Amino acid sequence: MSKSHPQQWAIVTDDHRPDPASVATLATFPSTQIADCGGPVAVVGPGIARLAGGTGFCGPALTVWTKPGDILFVLKAPDLAREGDVLVVDGGGRTDAAVLGDIVSSVLSRAGAVGTVVDGAVRDLDGIDDVGTPTFARNAHPATGSNEGPGAINVTVQLGGVTVRPGDVVRGDASGVVVVPREHVDEVVALTRAVDERESAWLETIRGGASLSAATGIDDVIREKRRGAGVELP
Repeated sequence: MSKSHPQQWAIVTDDHRPDPASVATLATFPSTQIADCGGPVAVVGPGIARLAGGTGFCGPALTVWTKPGDILFVLKAPDLAREGDVLVVDGGGRTDAAVLGDIVSSVLSRAGAVGTVVDGAVRDLDGIDDVGTPTFARNAHPATGSNEGPGAINVTVQLGGVTVRPGDVVRGDASGVVVVPREHVDEVVALTRAVDERESAWLETIRGGASLSAATGIDDVIREKRRGAGVELP
């Protein structure tokens, strides 16, 4: 839990967002396939999950670092939000002071933000459900901490042990949250498409009556692993 940041008090207005068409394509894949693609993808650690609003999001990160439990810069962040953004708040993982509620969520929604993910606590879950913006966090807590700062907007932050820069693409759904560096979105889309095609082929083969091991070729893998381990084959 960090109480300071090298760029605290900064509000950066540079546009780091990747091509919207590439982000839209990435959004068609679940977090699991993106995580399995073998590309430059970071998987956010456990403990951050959907608490309110819709079920998933995908978009470039509008990042906020805040002193854990402080709401000052979170209240400023909607001024910088654009259509398709995901608000990513590094709240230091603090769970006993909410940094976001339904008022911020409603303003973000009007600005076109498609999701919110907080490494910390949120509140007003019923109100956020009414707004509808998918909101992921560690937990809910009814009280805030402070309104004094410091904080920073559009700086590099941490989310569940993962580094997130402004414009990196964040994908969240029921299985968790993954982060794709903004310069690698097209590469990850291509790799994830290959995962989707492979899994679709498996399912089609299974529907045709094949076993899971036959569809995936797992028997050949086990045989090769045994051979490599010097195990005699029957």
